[in-house]
Amino acid sequence: MSKPKPFPAIHGGCFCGSTRYRLETAPLFNHACHCQDCNKRTGSVFACFTTVETEFITPIGKTPPKITTNVRPTGVVQYIATCGTCGTRLWATGDRSTSIAEINTGSLDLPELMEPDVHAFIESKIPWVLLPEGAKTCTGHFDYSKWWPTSSLKRLDAAIQREQEKTKLQAKVVRAESLDAEDEKEADKTPTAQTPDEKEVAEDDEEFERRYLETEKALQERLEQLSLRLKEHEKVQGDDLRSDVVQAAKEPVSEPPTAEPKEVPVVTVSENDVP
Repeated sequence: MSKPKPFPAIHGGCFCGSTRYRLETAPLFNHACHCQDCNKRTGSVFACFTTVETEFITPIGKTPPKITTNVRPTGVVQYIATCGTCGTRLWATGDRSTSIAEINTGSLDLPELMEPDVHAFIESKIPWVLLPEGAKTCTGHFDYSKWWPTSSLKRLDAAIQREQEKTKLQAKVVRAESLDAEDEKEADKTPTAQTPDEKEVAEDDEEFERRYLETEKALQERLEQLSLRLKEHEKVQGDDLRSDVVQAAKEPVSEPPTAEPKEVPVVTVSENDVP
């Protein structure tokens, strides 16, 4: 039994040709939509989509696709890829999961290979649009769980699981990087994380401590000497230890000489002198 041939890579791109992409796998499903929203968004009378796993779309052009975010009414976040130069819409992630994308079939180089498996919103179809004989149709949205082949449903589940695992791994990486950053901050506070400059600062601190102790010892010795000098010169007032004051304090205080009493002349007064 011969092995199945690998899916030939199909290319697509924008109107101006600067943004190009390649499909690395066969599509999950193809469908056409005749709702008025698709008519307005594409500027055509109906839209065609080729659904494939997002991870198997590879940008190959000189200009990478521009990714914009759109929040659907259901709350689902949708990522839309367009050409940043001409604005051609190339693909958008599906409403069910960002793991799958709906490529605008008209942007493929060989759109004729992607004939729709179903035409949805057939009630809104423009009357003069004629569908091929035997084309499958449905009113409103189609139920992908009923319309998609079993193999495509399995691929969808596998793609969603891979995306969830990737998201968990990315969260672990972010958490690990955050913890590493916190550890580095804490490590900066410990001696084991000293940089050469910090090591020099630590050595300077040790030298400062040594000199501080020496200075403190010298000051203590001076204090003891000063205490002895103060005891020796108790007559010195305050802490004035200038040499001349200390010398003066050492010399005995001599009492001033006693002045000899002077003779006071005696004056005799007679009665005749009294007025």
